[in-house]
Amino acid sequence: MFVRTEAEDGHVRKNGIDVRQLYPWDGVVTPPWNSTFCTVRPHESSTEHAHATDETFIFTAGSGTVRVGDELRPVTQGDVIYIPHGNAHVVTNTSDDAPLTFVSVYWLQPTASEEPARG
Repeated sequence: MFVRTEAEDGHVRKNGIDVRQLYPWDGVVTPPWNSTFCTVRPHESSTEHAHATDETFIFTAGSGTVRVGDELRPVTQGDVIYIPHGNAHVVTNTSDDAPLTFVSVYWLQPTASEEPARG
């Protein structure tokens, strides 16, 4: 068993929110994806950004909104959002006093030459 704690890892500010890197994880298996645990402080938003990776958000606590392009949706604990690569997105915490937390899992889509043969 391998264990890391939040106290050991700490957080950094990235894209306007608090981020704890989960994967890659030195010394353990390297999955084909990366992930972070993210916290949006009350009445704050991530900076609008887009990237080359597809991304899934799994909301673990709090409430707020996610905007992808021109579409705005409310989110709360248990909600899951998928964001295809290249789409600008913003996560906003609408609470007065509780953090909005989520796990972000992100990966590059394989190119046509990297995809396994079907048949």
